[in-house]
Amino acid sequence: MRKLIMTAAFLTAMAPFAAQAQDEKSFQHENQTYVYKTSEGREGATVITGRRVGGDRFRLVVEGEKVRGNVGGTPVAFRAPQGGAVSVLTAN
Repeated sequence: MRKLIMTAAFLTAMAPFAAQAQDEKSFQHENQTYVYKTSEGREGATVITGRRVGGDRFRLVVEGEKVRGNVGGTPVAFRAPQGGAVSVLTAN
């Protein structure tokens, strides 16, 4: 579970917080490749959708300091990373 949350936090840190529709982007983390897009959600939230190549899909919504969503069907919620620190709010 911790790896799942850390991957989601890393993804959130990689995505720009200025929400704009963008072309698909990718990055590597722990020898895995992730492909994602960002878009603007309701009330200025940033929506990050994508997948791990050959694996799980994810959808994260960044609203201010909070991030919520799901990774591979598992709900996640945590504080947006600031300086690399992550505080987990909930994880089911």
